[in-house]
Amino acid sequence: MTYEQREQLREVFDAIDRTGRGFIPTSKLADIVKLLGLGKPSRETLEGWISGIDPANTGKIDYSRLEHFISLRYDEADQKQEIMNAFKLFKPDTKDTENARITLADLQRISTHLGEHIPDDELREMINIADIGETGGVDFADFTRVMRKTGLF
Repeated sequence: MTYEQREQLREVFDAIDRTGRGFIPTSKLADIVKLLGLGKPSRETLEGWISGIDPANTGKIDYSRLEHFISLRYDEADQKQEIMNAFKLFKPDTKDTENARITLADLQRISTHLGEHIPDDELREMINIADIGETGGVDFADFTRVMRKTGLF
């Protein structure tokens, strides 16, 4: 987390904890995540987060736990951006990365650009292995899974 991100989080925390008790309700977690630009979590995700930061189910979270939690969310966001940048190497002209798919033609273009001759049947096999949803291409979710599974991210 950057200094500015910590400052912003402290300001948000203090605005919610107006009485200075040192904790805020866990029910504010989704608002905080959204306010900090970290997206809007699904209900399931939010429930998982809350059970992780408040295992005793007190309904409260102190600043240090919140800071640690938010730091992890910033790390996840940074990693997702790095993976998205890598995905865009295969799909450079795509604006809608979430709905794009890496195809055989994309892999052929990359292998030619790198000066590698990889037979089409091997490229198709790469796509088939990564394409969990059997969509005929590797979407961003497939790509992310492969990158994390192989330890590249």
